[in-house]
Amino acid sequence: MSSELEVLITELEAKKTDEKARLEALRQSFAKLEARILKLEQDQSERETKKNRKFQTKCIQIAKEILNKDPMIEYRPLFLNELELDAFFQKYRIALEVQGLSTAS
Repeated sequence: MSSELEVLITELEAKKTDEKARLEALRQSFAKLEARILKLEQDQSERETKKNRKFQTKCIQIAKEILNKDPMIEYRPLFLNELELDAFFQKYRIALEVQGLSTAS
C-alpha cells in the first residue's frame, strides 16, 4: 500500500511541476501580449499626435492668410502661468489654440 502512495505522490508532484511550468509559460505569453498592446497604443498615439500637428499647422496657416500677419508660435504669456498658446497674433490680440481633429465614432 505504501508503494502505491509513493507512486501517487510522485505522479502528483510531476503534475504540480508541469502545471508550474505551464503557468510560467502563460505568464510570459501574457507579458509579451501586454508589451505588444502597449506598443500598438503608443504607435496609435504618435499617429494621432502627427495628425493633430498637421491640423494645427493648417489652422495657423489659414489664420495667417486671413490676418495677413505672422503669429508668435507656441507663445507662453506670463498670465497663463507657463501654459502655451499655439499661436498669438499680437497686432490683433488674437490667440489660437487648436484642440485637434475630432473623429466620428
